[in-house]
Amino acid sequence: MNKADLIIAVAEAYGTSKKDAEKFVDILFEEIENCLARGEEVKISGFGVFQVKSRKSRTGTSPVGAHERITIPATKTVGFRPSKNLKQSIK
Repeated sequence: MNKADLIIAVAEAYGTSKKDAEKFVDILFEEIENCLARGEEVKISGFGVFQVKSRKSRTGTSPVGAHERITIPATKTVGFRPSKNLKQSIK
């Protein structure tokens, strides 16, 4: 499923136009993104938790050339931890 499919599913489930459903989906994703940008967790009961995770800098091997050692800088990424309900539904 992609974003367009999600918009159609929301529109059909609630009997709204695709345009209104698209606004809803966009607002939902924007709010999740804003919370994560502030460093907050996003907990959705029965679904899971989105959280910002920090990765330390580390040494790696360059995939180009003579495979020399390089330093990979520290970065932040988004992690997702599914709820028990979600885990059970996909078994």
